[in-house]
This record gives sequence, structure tokens and C-alpha cells, in this order.
Amino acid sequence: MKKWTLFGVSLLLAGCQGVPAPLPVILKPKPAPEKVVELPKEQPAPVKPQLALLDDSATLSAWQSYRGDVLQMNSAQRDAVAKTLEKTPVGELQSLLLRIHPDTPYAVRFRAQTQLSEQLSRLPAGLAALLRWDYVFNQKLLESESAVKALGRLNGQQQDNLDKLQKQNADLLKKIEALTQIEAKLNQSGGG
Repeated sequence: MKKWTLFGVSLLLAGCQGVPAPLPVILKPKPAPEKVVELPKEQPAPVKPQLALLDDSATLSAWQSYRGDVLQMNSAQRDAVAKTLEKTPVGELQSLLLRIHPDTPYAVRFRAQTQLSEQLSRLPAGLAALLRWDYVFNQKLLESESAVKALGRLNGQQQDNLDKLQKQNADLLKKIEALTQIEAKLNQSGGG
């Protein structure tokens, strides 16, 4: 029986060793998530297409923008821009577009129109087609202003003729009135 007792105790002890003892659980607080601050990505400044005597889409877009800017300018702004332009083919074309602005005096626009006509034949086809719109518009405007001036002169001449005729008419009425009075006096003295 000693054997059995010893066998039972060894089993009991062996069984205790076979089951691992639970390890103590230490709870660590979860670290707070790191706040990631994203810096806004700087958008590169758009490269403004340069004005050139080319007919690629970027250059044509730049000329279109320039034309729109010119139309928004007043006379003083156009004069200031004209003073800053270089004596290059691009600068000359810019100057022509400044001078054919609808608010520019007739004589200045007329001279610029003639110069623009010469320039259009030397420009690349796409750029020439774009600027031809300005040329045609200015041509119609010049023709309209010429017609208005001609009609104004004609109207002035007709007004002068009308004034002369009214004066003549008034003079003739005075003469008729004088003759009527002379006739009335003659009738009174002759009949009485």
C-alpha cells in the first residue's frame, strides 16, 4: 500500500506540474493614437503661358486671355501697359491690340487697323485666325463710325439748308406782307 500511496502522490505532483500556472495579467493602457498633422500640399503656381508668335494651344489661350484683359482696361491702364511693352514682334502685336480697343479714338484705331492687317499675313495660321476676329470687329466699328460721321455731316448740311430756306421764307413773307399793305393803300386811295 505504500507503493500505491507513493504512486498516487507522485501522480498528484506530476499533474500539478503539467498544468501551467496562469501568469499574472498586467494591463497597460493603450497608447493614444498619434495625431498626424498633414501639411497641405502647396499647389504649384500655374505657369502663365507666355505670349509668343506661335499657334499652339497654350499660346493661343494666353492671347485669348490678353485680349479679354485689354477689353476690361480703361484708357489710363492701356496707356500704362503700352509704355511697358518691349520693341519686339510680340510687343508690337500687343500694342496693336491695345490701340484697336473700341474706346480708342477713331484715327488711332484706323492706323492700328492698317498695321494689324499687315501683321496678320505674317502670323502663324492659328494666331492669325484668332486675331482676325479683332480685326473684323474693329473694321465693322470703323465703318459704322465713318457712316455715322458721314450722316452727321449730311445732317448738318441739310440743317444749314433748312435754316437758309426758313430765312428766305421769312424774308419773302415780309415782302409779301409789305406788298399787301401797299396794295391795300392803293386800293383805298384809288377807290376813294
